[in-house]
Amino acid sequence: MKLIPILALVLLTGPVQFMRAEDPAAPMARKLFAAQQDSVVWVSAVIKISISAEGGKEGVNIPDREQKVEALATFIDDKGMLVTALSSIDPTKQISGQEIRTASGTTKIEASATMKEVKIIMPDSTEVPGEVVLRDADLDLAFIRPKAGSKEAEGLTYKPIDLKSAGTSIPTDEVIVIARQNEILSRVPTVIIGQVMAVTKKPRAFLIVNGAVAGCPTYAESGKVLGIAAQRFVKGKGTALVIVPAADVLEIAEQAKTAKPEKTEKPAVKKEVKEN
Repeated sequence: MKLIPILALVLLTGPVQFMRAEDPAAPMARKLFAAQQDSVVWVSAVIKISISAEGGKEGVNIPDREQKVEALATFIDDKGMLVTALSSIDPTKQISGQEIRTASGTTKIEASATMKEVKIIMPDSTEVPGEVVLRDADLDLAFIRPKAGSKEAEGLTYKPIDLKSAGTSIPTDEVIVIARQNEILSRVPTVIIGQVMAVTKKPRAFLIVNGAVAGCPTYAESGKVLGIAAQRFVKGKGTALVIVPAADVLEIAEQAKTAKPEKTEKPAVKKEVKEN
């Protein structure tokens, strides 16, 4: 029988080794990771959240509270301008405008956040004071830059992405995402190979990408940037993570260059309680 010689050959040569083909996007992913891993950093902020409630027969008193938030952000110019997902540093958008039913009637919730302290955490862990200069609630983008005159920013160089050299992708195309792990994993840079799942045209053009990370850039297989990931909000229908096209980010970034920084407040100082 013909099978006998084949089986004998297998027994003599050992088990057959099956080689897995390398992902086509892997070479570009390695190249981008080496060149752009420092384009993504963490930013931290202390925010004061103010909530008001309107409607109903009885007034609702909700005191202000402070909260520390962290978000991933991407350098977009050599002066240190960053873009991040607004919802990552201002969670109030998700609750503002909601209506809740109470025993005294329907109550509408309005919420806002005031930045009290912003820091840019560089790849070497240096913390640079920052300031929010522009917010775009529709696209869920916020622009942050190093605080003017800060000593911590002296002599620093930045690794911005090139929004002007934008790429294109269609469903099933592979894409590359540059991100960072959180503090638990030492904020090490990270590369992800994902895939375009869909493209929307109305009411705006967005890419829906498997593997996207809010505030981080997504690249085409060509190595050209596609855009920045942010949340898409529809009132009463939840959220979805999308890629805001590079051209749209660039358009708002041009406005951010000349925008005045938002006024900030100093975080509340916690008084130490002395034990008797």
